[in-house]
Amino acid sequence: MNPADAIQKKRLTTMFAIDVVCFVLAGAAVIGYVAAGIGWLAPVFIGAIAVGLGAQIWFILGWMKAAKRDGEGKAS
Repeated sequence: MNPADAIQKKRLTTMFAIDVVCFVLAGAAVIGYVAAGIGWLAPVFIGAIAVGLGAQIWFILGWMKAAKRDGEGKAS
């Protein structure tokens, strides 16, 4: 495994961990907001969704950057 693949594997694992935490947090927040009527949990829900989506975008941008670097090396 080359170093770029190792970095992407670590990035993927980190993204999955962030997404799992955000998923659990968003689920708890929406249940608390709807079932218990706790109003301040609505922004927590939105924030958890935004952070989870941000983690996925971070992974994809890193993947694109690695693919671009890989493509430049093969062209020469």
